[in-house]
Amino acid sequence: MKLQRLRIENFKLFRAPFEIDGLTDGLNLFAAPNESGKSTVAEAIRAAFFERHRSSAVEHLRPWGESSATPTVEVDFELDGKPCRLTKAFLGKKRCELVIDGRPMDGAVAEDHLAALLGFRFPGKGASTPEHMGIPGLLWIRQGTSHDIASAVGFASDHLRNALGESLGELAASNGDAVLKAVEAERNELLTQSTGVPRGVYADANKLRAELEEKLEELLADVESYRSGVDRLSGLRRDHQRDEAAKPWTALREQLVVAQQRLDEAKGLDQKKTAQEAALKQIGAQVSSWRTQLQAMEREEATLAQREKNLQATQEGLARAIGELQAWEPRHAAAAKADAAAREALRLARQAASRVAQEKTVESLAEQFAVLLQSHEKAKAEQEKVTRLQAEAQALAVPEGELRRLRHCADALRTAQARLDAVATALEFELQPSAGVRVAGEELSGSTRRTVIARTDIEIEGVGRITVLPGGADLESLAIERDQARDELAALLQGLRAESIAAVEERVRQQALRKSEAAAAEAVLAALAPKGLGALAADMATREARLAEARKVLQDMPPAPADDAASLSSPQAESQEVAARAALETASAALNDAKVAAGNAREQVKAAEDELAAVKATLDDPARAGRKTEAGGALTDALAQQSAIQDKVAELAQRLQTINLPVLAQDVERLDRSVRQAEAAHNQRATEITRLEAELEARGALGQEEAASETQRELEHATRRCTELERRARALDHLLKLLREKRSALAQRLRAPLQKHLDHYLQILFPGAQVEVGEDLSPGRITRQGLRGAQSGAFEELSVGAREQMGVVARLAYADLLREARKPTLLILDDALVNTDEERLRQMKRVLYDAAARHQILIFSCHPEAWRDLGVVARSIP
Repeated sequence: MKLQRLRIENFKLFRAPFEIDGLTDGLNLFAAPNESGKSTVAEAIRAAFFERHRSSAVEHLRPWGESSATPTVEVDFELDGKPCRLTKAFLGKKRCELVIDGRPMDGAVAEDHLAALLGFRFPGKGASTPEHMGIPGLLWIRQGTSHDIASAVGFASDHLRNALGESLGELAASNGDAVLKAVEAERNELLTQSTGVPRGVYADANKLRAELEEKLEELLADVESYRSGVDRLSGLRRDHQRDEAAKPWTALREQLVVAQQRLDEAKGLDQKKTAQEAALKQIGAQVSSWRTQLQAMEREEATLAQREKNLQATQEGLARAIGELQAWEPRHAAAAKADAAAREALRLARQAASRVAQEKTVESLAEQFAVLLQSHEKAKAEQEKVTRLQAEAQALAVPEGELRRLRHCADALRTAQARLDAVATALEFELQPSAGVRVAGEELSGSTRRTVIARTDIEIEGVGRITVLPGGADLESLAIERDQARDELAALLQGLRAESIAAVEERVRQQALRKSEAAAAEAVLAALAPKGLGALAADMATREARLAEARKVLQDMPPAPADDAASLSSPQAESQEVAARAALETASAALNDAKVAAGNAREQVKAAEDELAAVKATLDDPARAGRKTEAGGALTDALAQQSAIQDKVAELAQRLQTINLPVLAQDVERLDRSVRQAEAAHNQRATEITRLEAELEARGALGQEEAASETQRELEHATRRCTELERRARALDHLLKLLREKRSALAQRLRAPLQKHLDHYLQILFPGAQVEVGEDLSPGRITRQGLRGAQSGAFEELSVGAREQMGVVARLAYADLLREARKPTLLILDDALVNTDEERLRQMKRVLYDAAARHQILIFSCHPEAWRDLGVVARSIP
């Protein structure tokens, strides 16, 4: 199958009709940028063959925003050497027309006939999907799907198997295959197809065996539990009778009474010790209080001398503070005077600096005003020049197109004159000086030439008249054409008030020259007055006003001082003022500190005098001596009581050391628990005996041992059944494996033609590599030589780029196989190798060039530079 022409209209991107013709039998390369319509062209080909013309599921074929458009595709192609034309219109005016070697068909009949020829089928309803596209779906690669080969091969497998010949079909329909299917069916009744897990009767037998094993285990556990219950009942009765006779809880209760008495006695001693310790603590507090009171009285007596020393020290400090204050007062006065002088000097210096700055401002403004005045004068002159040049250019202006019309008329006149001269009668004269010859009333002399287009009289003096009658059918029309061109030219020249075209051209040149000079003058004017003459005049007036104001300010300033203060610069005066202010601040701070220190010293002297008076008043109090004597006696009594209580506490502590109170408490708790536990255990044992007697009586009535024996027999039967089914399943599984291996070896030999074509292209792409053909006819394991020797891997384990390349190679091999089976082939590669590097792409071009000798290949790419060495000229879309 070879495409020859494609025409599409109202199809997605292409609203207007678009046609591709002149397709060659081999390689056809289409290179264009993204979104230019390459994939749309490929989709139009697919839609023409794969979609039913009456399908309503192809709305996506319409151009965007064109809800009433009718997508139309027309394809001219050759099939088995016969010319064919397929025309399809979708959605709007639906139609399908197929003409094969002059025989027309239309509608669904034409579509079904074409599907049978090319090896695909239509869906029951809806849009066509890859599973319906068969051989064309395998060979026509959509953008981004070249690496996905398995599913496409699966959809085309029936057609490929037919192309492999009758042998593979016979293999699929042979008795051996029937045996394989029968074995597989019987094996699958016992084992799952994929994982080999038991199923059916085999799974049921295993399940029954597991259930019986579980049931037997439960019954045996119940029998064992019954026997252990009988033994436990005998033990419980024996222990209960023993305790009933011995009554061990009575002895424990007597021990508990003795332990409680010992604990109570120990607690009484501990309480006495606690009371004595509390009394000792109280008397200790009293001793501390009386001792503190006596120590305070002694400290008050010692404070008198300390207060007298403090008073003397504060008086000396006051004298020093007053001396410091008196020393800083004259210094502060001198610093204040120096600061005032420095501030006055700074004022005068700043005044002088302001006057100098204002004088400079006046001088600067005067200079600026002079510059602006000069620029204004120059700008006015340039403005006049621009106005004059523009007026001259306007006067010389030639209306737009007039010069072109003049030249056109002159060319037409020359052409008409030349054509007229070519057919007119030419008269050449060689006259003697004395000859008198007149042509059309004009006297001639010497050598001359005249062209005659109408009746013309030649008068020769002394000879007579000669009348020339020129002939020619076109002579009159050519003369009229020449006269019209001459009149039009004369009218144009008259309208422009010019004598010739050269004068008009000179006028245009002069106009251009004036415009150029005006532009240069405008540039000068723009440089002198960027914002115009008005703005420049306003700026000049502003500067003049600012100059007058600055002069007025300078005039109002006080005159420069004549004393030494004027000799100081402003920075020097500021530096002196800062130093004087710092000295004043230092003197002020020191004077203030001296005042504060003197005030603090006076306060300290007064406070010391008050404290000394308070201490003397306290010591001179008549009741103080009595309180001191009373506190001494109370302290002596308290110390005696404290000693007596300490002796009692020591005696109680010594007695308690022989008694371990926590251990006694633990003994009471231990014996109490033992009594309660012994009684509870005796009662619980009696309850357990009653419960076991009832439970064993109930179990004995169930016949558990007989049930366990019956279950054991059933389990042995189920085990034998499972063993039989297991042997059968393993035998069938092994037999199926052997049959499949033999069938696979036979199928491998039958797939040899496809293997041959794959190897042919593979040696071009990967020299020395080998590829296996799977049972589904898709590429399987690939073995290549690498840096570490032979490397083998499945097709799915290759990189996306390598799978792209192998996908294209496999499709070329399928095309060769189909061609040998006399099936139609056409390959379409829509950006099929976008993940291929430069080196691999070079090898793939060799592969494609080799395949193009046998097949027509359409390549669509957005990288034209990558295909320059393919050997064909790239065509653009649209």
